[in-house]
Amino acid sequence: MKIVTFITILVMTISAYAGPNVIYGKDDRKDVYQTTNAMHLSLAKSSAGMIKKSMFINSLTANAFDLKETVSLERAENVCTTEKFSQQPLAPICSGFLIGPDTLVTAGHCYNTFDRPENVCRDFAWVFDYDMKSASHDPTKKISIANIYNCKSVSSVQRDNLFDFAIIKLDRKVVGRTPLKFRNTGKLADSASLVVIGHPTGLPTKISANGKVTFNSELTRFSTTLDTFHGNSGSAVFDATTGQVEGILIMGKNDYRPSLLSNPESCQVANICDESAKNCSAGTESGTIAHGEVVLRIEKINAQITKALATK
Repeated sequence: MKIVTFITILVMTISAYAGPNVIYGKDDRKDVYQTTNAMHLSLAKSSAGMIKKSMFINSLTANAFDLKETVSLERAENVCTTEKFSQQPLAPICSGFLIGPDTLVTAGHCYNTFDRPENVCRDFAWVFDYDMKSASHDPTKKISIANIYNCKSVSSVQRDNLFDFAIIKLDRKVVGRTPLKFRNTGKLADSASLVVIGHPTGLPTKISANGKVTFNSELTRFSTTLDTFHGNSGSAVFDATTGQVEGILIMGKNDYRPSLLSNPESCQVANICDESAKNCSAGTESGTIAHGEVVLRIEKINAQITKALATK
């Protein structure tokens, strides 16, 4: 009964805090250990997951914690066993990235959906290196205290029709990780190739490349074909050539659909669209997400970032 209750709470929390997303063409998501691109690996070191503090328990290993009562993607989301990563454990509800020695950026809805930002700050920690070290590794065990950071304060949070971001001050300077470089002027090129790093559906860190820009005309947002899911909200979206942060993943198309369209209770499979964000297996969606995954332009919050970086 305790596990069933936890599964329900986890699914409700992840779904509420992060908008749904989808696969475009081939599923480009990779675990960190499967990645050979040195730049991607470096960028992943400065990416983090947002995990509820009540999940942490003392580990048998000194100076480390384990996560309690985690469940697999299959059990939490009724995903078919044949789906990618179906047996990996879920934990983070959102993703974020380091932009200063003690300053992190994520999506605004991660901090103001169901509770006041200060309460979310109190109840959730940020964890770096929550990833698979090998195919058999259990990332929920022996999480080093050095990789766990508390939220000290919320410097800025906004969620409306134009913006969706939060800037967080951590409880101490992050050691051994480099704040990411980000665009502060100009505009993303229509031809840019993109990479996203984060925690799709609450999974251990995934790196997904080969994203294309599908719509670049909105003032504060652009759209892309990056393969992201709920839990990726707050992920940094990078220029694949330079490694510069171009934006913050904030929403997208539906994640999953029933494997049997005639049976809504059948196990779920990923919603797949073509490389133009059309012809989705879960059906056509309208509005902002018609063009694909939606990314907040990071240069549009440069003033807020600058202010936060100047604050102790």
